[in-house]
Amino acid sequence: MDVFCIGNLNYDISFHVSRLPDMHEKIRCDDAFFSCGGSAGNTACWLGSLGFETGMVGAVGEDPLGYLQLQDLASYHVKTETVRRTGATGIAVILVEGEAKRMIKFTGANQWISVDESIRCARHIHVSSCPLTIVKEIIAICRDVPLTLSWDPQELLFTELVPHVTYLFINEDDLRRKIGTTPLKEARDVLPAQCLVVTRNGGGCSILTHDTIDIPPFGYAAVDSTGAGDAFDAGFISGLLTQHTLKECGILGTAASTMKVQHRGARGGICRRDDFNAFLRKHDLTITL
Repeated sequence: MDVFCIGNLNYDISFHVSRLPDMHEKIRCDDAFFSCGGSAGNTACWLGSLGFETGMVGAVGEDPLGYLQLQDLASYHVKTETVRRTGATGIAVILVEGEAKRMIKFTGANQWISVDESIRCARHIHVSSCPLTIVKEIIAICRDVPLTLSWDPQELLFTELVPHVTYLFINEDDLRRKIGTTPLKEARDVLPAQCLVVTRNGGGCSILTHDTIDIPPFGYAAVDSTGAGDAFDAGFISGLLTQHTLKECGILGTAASTMKVQHRGARGGICRRDDFNAFLRKHDLTITL
């Protein structure tokens, strides 16, 4: 197994609006879109489609939405033997306003995620939006084997665990909420992962180790930014799995997120490796997967 992704699996209901409603106000949306989602699931689908042997650890409900999620994962060649079925499938309602979005989540079956010992057979582990006990258990396994570990905590950032993580992915907004006005070059002093990767709104990223590497955006306008960070994570991890440099990993992550934001839905824009490499060539990049 190349990689296991561990975290949420949701069914997404997205409303595209020109503005957000005021209190007690009803507005009409410009468009509605329904799709499978969940951060770790989105990353797994990208990796599976890009040709990596990918397993998913998560939980869905014993309901039609859970069955639909399993079908969707399988369509992207993601192995689902380690996905539990219990309760009701998680749901996310997303209000998309241009490049901005707001989200309401029903956790559902995601609260019953459990770590399977089979993750020990992977080359890399990626975890997203998991509670403290789960992240601790994953860190212990990765230290024991040992395995490289990437973590995209989103709203569930536990700073005491950061030093035990190989790659920490964090959006610049979440970083600002965590470190305030601290200069970016000092962010790794606050979040001392081996490698801190800060993704930027509008594309691009900064990679902080003992040096700082800045990756510029590709410059495309966003149709829907839902799942852009998950796509970035997959692109970056795909570079790790193919022994690319950190700079190249950042470019691959930025490319994947750029492809994603041009499509609606959390899993829009997912493509096979040939199409991904064609996108890179289109922008005169010599790196490939």
